[in-house]
Amino acid sequence: MWTYLWQNFLIDAKVRSYIADKILILYNQLECESLLEIWPGKWSITKLIQTISDHFFVVDMDPTFYDNWQLHITNWQFILSDILELDVEAMLKEKTLSPGTTLVVWNLPYYITSPILRKFFSAQIPWNWFAWGIFMVQDEVGQKIRSDAKKKSYLRWLLNFSCDVKYLKWVPAKCFKPVPKVKSCLIQLTNKNEQLPIDRDKFVEFLELFAPFSRKTLGAIQKMIKKKSDISFEIPESLQKKRLEELDWSHISQIIV
Repeated sequence: MWTYLWQNFLIDAKVRSYIADKILILYNQLECESLLEIWPGKWSITKLIQTISDHFFVVDMDPTFYDNWQLHITNWQFILSDILELDVEAMLKEKTLSPGTTLVVWNLPYYITSPILRKFFSAQIPWNWFAWGIFMVQDEVGQKIRSDAKKKSYLRWLLNFSCDVKYLKWVPAKCFKPVPKVKSCLIQLTNKNEQLPIDRDKFVEFLELFAPFSRKTLGAIQKMIKKKSDISFEIPESLQKKRLEELDWSHISQIIV
């Protein structure tokens, strides 16, 4: 069975080697002590990265792949779980490991990308919780969340509060089986060297209030919100005519005070 939960499997050997090399470099660069792979598919990347770490964890919710994995993977621990339900921090602490020294890699079905990212980058998660890592995502998503994106969506703001998001490589559809109908890309997430001097909880609250009306100016959104709720943010006059996608961190610091 080639598909499971709308997953397309990476079959291109050059791209697989590229990903494995990037994971190795980043793992050593960040001085990690454990490696977490989410939804490894048919273990094509797993086989290439299994010797990188003495603490290698593979998380998947499909038990039918388990028998095949254990024939090919030697240095790993399989976690049968839905990553959205798994308490990753508790799992690592049980093994005396820390999320901060754990590198995460994934090639998820694209329909679940946003929920996963929202889980790991929610207001309840520390800004430097994981060492982060290399991810395969839909190209349209990768273009929108990269740190140098001109337009800034809710997800882009949320990720870039904690991380630098680097667009690594476009991956053609022919590199997968079955061939997907969308373009793909590889992105790299690494923690910022220093936390931004902006209250994270207030920033997330601001995003949740203003992002649903991103096509409107901040001034117009502020007026709408004040009519419906006592919770609001005072937008400086100089930013009244700007849209959320046009702001930068200096603008945000004027709003989140």
